[in-house]
Amino acid sequence: MIGVNHQNMNETNKYVLLKSIVTQAPISRAELSQITGLNKMTVTGLVNEYIEKGIVGECGEANSTGGRKRVFLDVLPDSLLTLGIYIGRDILKVGIINLKGQILQSESLDLSFMENNDVFIKSLFMLCDHLLETKYKEGIWGIGVSCAGPLLAKDGVILNPPDFNNIRDLPIVERLTERYKLPAYLQNDMCVAALAEVYFGNKQQYNNFIYVGISGGIGGGVIIDKKLYTGSSGLAGIIGHSIVEMDGIQCECGQCGCLEKYSSTRAAVRWAKNNGASKELTWMELLDKATKGDEICTKAIERMMNYLAVAIINMESAYDTECFVIGGDLHFCQDIAIHHIQEKLQKRAFSWGKITEVKVEPSSFMGSASFIGTVLKWSLQVLWAVHHLSVQ
Repeated sequence: MIGVNHQNMNETNKYVLLKSIVTQAPISRAELSQITGLNKMTVTGLVNEYIEKGIVGECGEANSTGGRKRVFLDVLPDSLLTLGIYIGRDILKVGIINLKGQILQSESLDLSFMENNDVFIKSLFMLCDHLLETKYKEGIWGIGVSCAGPLLAKDGVILNPPDFNNIRDLPIVERLTERYKLPAYLQNDMCVAALAEVYFGNKQQYNNFIYVGISGGIGGGVIIDKKLYTGSSGLAGIIGHSIVEMDGIQCECGQCGCLEKYSSTRAAVRWAKNNGASKELTWMELLDKATKGDEICTKAIERMMNYLAVAIINMESAYDTECFVIGGDLHFCQDIAIHHIQEKLQKRAFSWGKITEVKVEPSSFMGSASFIGTVLKWSLQVLWAVHHLSVQ
């Protein structure tokens, strides 16, 4: 029989407990024991440790039912801060985030063009240095990096995402750790988006779903039994590079006919320009014109959605999931996208029997366009980074 590493078990218990408090608070010790499966003695010991460290506090009592009143617990949000980094195709954002996913301070930089890795790293260090000069410096315990894939999350390396401003094969975790002497972690942005739906979103009724994020690129995060599934090499769910057109447009990944070349915001704008729209057209202008009945922009959206529906139907056939959660930069064409995809899924039929209806829903975090590329990403990184927490 293989011996159990009690140190590892203790750290796992700490993570499970803290995650439960972060996502379920206000919550009592008895409820924590039920949710986590940890015995009451273990819960009491770990809670006391967190209270002593100033990470968790008592926040009220339940109404008495005749016995001892239950005391509720919650995290003290600013007790542990994360330096969050989001690397998109067009923008670099760095912020200080607390345990509730609140942005305390942030800085951003346009990434329209980067000559090489060194230029990018200098820009990143400039933003990080500035934030680390603030009053929040002493509370920062780690760095969470969210980035478009493909990447090697375990190795902390950004590989070669398409259309990514000459950033490739970058050991970003190593560079950040060397400079700031803090633990740093890297994960695919769509994966952390999917995790946010599990823990902070309104998708609690689903055990299995796939998050699809549509922006300058397209990515996905697969949730199975309420856990992130990344596959044997961390590339599960890369819906943007599923083939939707045989012998189609050449993609930077080396394939032809990838979904990103047909249904990303960049692809829709490119198609509209090639078919008569202004050469200065932007994604937001395309959306605005489409809602006003512009023929070319309307066709661009319809084409975008048709290809997206093909890829999602293929993903449903592969994963047999309950729901697709649509997020990203769709903004006010979100309802059109969801209706179109739902309609296509309902029309699908197999000869061997009835198919359970697959839901298509908007992201829990799409209430305001200002949150799509900023607050959402930061809150996701905090939650993801908490997984690695080890209270010394």
